[in-house]
Amino acid sequence: MGRPRKYESDAERQAAYRARDKAQWVEVPRDAHKAHSDRLDALQRAIGEAAKQGDEVAKSCRAANVDTMLEKLAAWFESRAG
Repeated sequence: MGRPRKYESDAERQAAYRARDKAQWVEVPRDAHKAHSDRLDALQRAIGEAAKQGDEVAKSCRAANVDTMLEKLAAWFESRAG
């Protein structure tokens, strides 16, 4: 004998899946996402330009992607604070 069904129908099972899936994501307005992305790109460009001008902090924080750049910036400031 099999175990009892958790969901009475396929529709109920699908609804439960969609509810779980929706709980994993955050909706961000497109304009806010674009503005945030633009600011990060501007920061990355500014760091690149400062590095070209010889700024040592910019050289140490320069990275090919924004995530790595932010990690390096955070690490630099944490080292200064500690």
